[in-house]
Amino acid sequence: MSDLYLEASVLGCLLHSGLTPDAYDVLATVEPAAFTHPFYSKLYAEIKRQATQKKMIDALLVAEAMGSENGIFADVMETMKMVPSAANMKGYAKSLNEKYMVRGFISLMESHYEKITSAYNHDTAMEGIQGFTRQLMNISRPDEEVLPIRASELLNGYMDTLEKRVSGDEESNTIKTGIDDLDEITGGLNDTDLIVIAARPGMGKTELALKIAEGIAQRTVSLGTERVQRGVLIFSMEMQAGQIIERQLANASNVSVSKLRKASHLDDEDWGRISMGLAELANLDVWVVDATNLSIEQIRAVATRHKNRYPGLSLILADYLGLIKKPSAERNDLAIGEITRGLKTMAMELNTPVICLSQLSREVEKRPNKRPLNADLRDSGSIEQDADGIWFIYRDGAYNPDSPAAHLAEIIIGKNRHGPQGGVVYQEFRNGHFRGTDQAIAAQLARERPAQAGRDKSSRKGNEPTGRLF
Repeated sequence: MSDLYLEASVLGCLLHSGLTPDAYDVLATVEPAAFTHPFYSKLYAEIKRQATQKKMIDALLVAEAMGSENGIFADVMETMKMVPSAANMKGYAKSLNEKYMVRGFISLMESHYEKITSAYNHDTAMEGIQGFTRQLMNISRPDEEVLPIRASELLNGYMDTLEKRVSGDEESNTIKTGIDDLDEITGGLNDTDLIVIAARPGMGKTELALKIAEGIAQRTVSLGTERVQRGVLIFSMEMQAGQIIERQLANASNVSVSKLRKASHLDDEDWGRISMGLAELANLDVWVVDATNLSIEQIRAVATRHKNRYPGLSLILADYLGLIKKPSAERNDLAIGEITRGLKTMAMELNTPVICLSQLSREVEKRPNKRPLNADLRDSGSIEQDADGIWFIYRDGAYNPDSPAAHLAEIIIGKNRHGPQGGVVYQEFRNGHFRGTDQAIAAQLARERPAQAGRDKSSRKGNEPTGRLF
């Protein structure tokens, strides 16, 4: 079937059948630009306008609206006769859209080919390639129908999920982080979540993210009839891959990174821990992308290929937001907005949660209470809007070495789309690693001030017996 005959067939079906449910689907998925003949494009636009405004498709009214130029009425009537089979209207529309996509792809290649091949330096060529990649990802399949699902049909699936949650089944529709107290507040990660972990430098953002990555990678997931290891994909734009592995090994071995870097000082106990850590990490499905200045389009492309190849992928980690290449925009906050929307879109498309790390503004250092707030996020508007969860890290010991809570880290829940806001999860922070701790005791220590803690200790010491009385 020729292109023009196909275009005429789609229009003929619409004019002949009127505004049927199939016609609604076609009008929702086909654009006027899909028609190559100017008359057909104009005719389709008028059909779509009439359907939208008058809730009908009538050939006579369409012909009248097209104008009184000589031959217009006859052309519309002739087009209405082009109906090989009205029952195949959606099939014709699908073929029309596929041809439109092919033309768009060819046009995109041609427009970028000369720019890339004639670039006067490497950077200009790379800009052309990135522009091509960005626009290529925007060529979607317009023929795909978006269909609503009846709520009653969703209930059975949800009840299955609820029963799994009651029984503690791993397949409860959320992914557990491995930090039980954090999972208690958040319920775990949903498949389409974008989580932002934010803190000032040196608070342990990467360390916490790697701990969560390890906790997820230690679990399995059902794929069809088999269970596979959950996978993690790390985009490390701040550290080299070797440094990421060093940190993972330090965490798995409960040995500080500084000790690993002074290997001659390791004792037999340290080597035993390292041996166990190596064995633990060797069985995990963790992948590292060691590259800098990646654009959001490049990250999405790599993640999509990886998910297709390894469907057990259960977490994508981007370290960190400030190092993702910013798209061209009038303001920095608009550029950040494009990145966060891209990360959220990637999570939804791949059904894989994304954790992105972010730096906090220096303003947090200027106030007495340095516990972070959502407003401390750099260009926070888009982050607050797009993120499903925002988790801050605060360590009192970084500012007050004598604090009774100096050995503790607070994970502050700044945003929790699926649960309560403002909760705090305490972790012991020793040797640069996060470890579980008693939440009630930690909360009490976090409320104490250094001077108060000193008085409490003195008071307790005076009340203790100094020796046996008899």
